[in-house]
Amino acid sequence: MKWADPVLEVKGARISSFEGGLFHSADRGGWLLLYNESMRSPGRIRFTKAHELGHYVLHRSRQSVFECTQEDMVHWGASARQLESEADDFASNLLMPLTHFRSATEGSIIDFDVLGACADKFGVSLTAAALRWVKSTLESAVLILSRDGFIDWSVSSDRAFKNGAYFKTRNVVTELPQNSLTAASLTESTRMAQTVAAKVWFPHAHASAELREMNVVCDNYGYTLTVLHLSPGEKVWSADSD
Repeated sequence: MKWADPVLEVKGARISSFEGGLFHSADRGGWLLLYNESMRSPGRIRFTKAHELGHYVLHRSRQSVFECTQEDMVHWGASARQLESEADDFASNLLMPLTHFRSATEGSIIDFDVLGACADKFGVSLTAAALRWVKSTLESAVLILSRDGFIDWSVSSDRAFKNGAYFKTRNVVTELPQNSLTAASLTESTRMAQTVAAKVWFPHAHASAELREMNVVCDNYGYTLTVLHLSPGEKVWSADSD
């Protein structure tokens, strides 16, 4: 099928306020797709292009200009704006088809080396691969992005969320737990998971409960990614939770 308003041009541009954009040109009868040419990561560029393509396929009848920041392309939680979340899902499904992605992680004990291999395999950033795993896994897991010792945002798998393993970050300032590996090593990565008491992150967890914590410091972008991998049946709600 050939649409009457095609994407006429895809190119890098010197843009400082956003990562990617999609702009309709009435004079030319089509769309211009731009990405920030200062981005060094091929994976980020690829995901940005796919994200803007998602806007083109799904949303071009709603507005004529899309300007997307880095945050628009990593906030896959409930707090994301609907259009950005839908464009993210489109890019994720396009670049990391679920069946193939699960095949790449199936049977592996997840750590950042495994997720890094997925990022390389599918040509995306480590953040995108980690988000794809947490959003698609049947395990109980939480992905956290933190800056300067504070949680910026987090995304929980469905099982983790049902078990109470999540963090409220919208309009809330949440400091990293002092005894966590992530807080103790703000400048060094712990790519291979280490076992820590679940109460370090979730005060209402059982005293004997443990989880696997791993993190990677992304110096180029000024943030740290942390994955918490809990036992599937471990509930960390407070005693008076319904």
